[in-house]
Amino acid sequence: MDILVTGSSGYIGSRLVRVLREQGVSVRGVDRVRSDREPDEFVHGDLCDPSTTRRAVKDVDRILHLAAAKGDWGISKEEYFQDNVEATRVLIEEGTREGVNDWVFYSTVSVHGPSDEGVDEGASFTPIESYGASKADAERLFWEYADEHPDARVLIIRPSVVFGPENPDSTNIYRLMEAIYTRRFVMVGPGNAIKSTSYITNLIEATRFLMKHHTDGIEAYIYVDEPPMTTGEMVRMIYDMLGRSQPSLRIPLSVAAPIATVSDLIAKISGIDLPITSARIKKFNRSTYFDAEAIRDEGFRQPVDMREAFRRTLEWHLDAVHDESLL
Repeated sequence: MDILVTGSSGYIGSRLVRVLREQGVSVRGVDRVRSDREPDEFVHGDLCDPSTTRRAVKDVDRILHLAAAKGDWGISKEEYFQDNVEATRVLIEEGTREGVNDWVFYSTVSVHGPSDEGVDEGASFTPIESYGASKADAERLFWEYADEHPDARVLIIRPSVVFGPENPDSTNIYRLMEAIYTRRFVMVGPGNAIKSTSYITNLIEATRFLMKHHTDGIEAYIYVDEPPMTTGEMVRMIYDMLGRSQPSLRIPLSVAAPIATVSDLIAKISGIDLPITSARIKKFNRSTYFDAEAIRDEGFRQPVDMREAFRRTLEWHLDAVHDESLL
């Protein structure tokens, strides 16, 4: 067995499995959720359970760790740290016991927190929510592991918002395209927040590139697409691709945020994940601008440009969700 992919049923993991298998790599997956795209071997279970993890890591040469709790609604702080930190601790422990010393860990740019200026890998960890904080703690486990095992090879990849065809309906770009298409979108704020994103095909290719070029020690790379875009630019591009004019109505953030607290209360009482929350409105207006020059200095070039990435995603969205075609 060559490679173990944790979170193999997830959006990124399942696509990594497919690409690796196409390359002739033998892949084992582990996930709490079964998928119709299962790898050569599949272990069904929770990584926090040492017996599950022990079965998963047996006889593998490399581990790609993607399993994680992620979302902006319905996940508690305790669940984030259990799934993202404790599961990573158990995985490293069992993998080390099995003799694995080749690791790829999917972290996130959220470990750095938001920024109005391009942040690179050298920036400090300043997460502002539980997802980023738990991922930062998981990263620290790998840095500690590398200190104790100087012969190990550890590659850490920090992507931003990942999107593309088949992206789950809980993801940001999916929600944005759906709101615009169904004419339920209203621009909140000035639209000048910079948002770094990672198109799924580009991220997979960046992962393959880094796996091939990273040879020893531990190193972290941010991956985001270029060029960075503002929320206003993304919105205008989607309207343009739909052949529609963008409405001129804009609601100031200072007005929208208090109103959204009503939605928060309804969601809390009903247990329903409503599309509008005060957290999402604030996030939409908060810049998350990251610098991926390190991987590009190594020679990587993203295969799909930003406009084409949005076009492909919107084309899939219209076909899969609304049974319509992009003009």
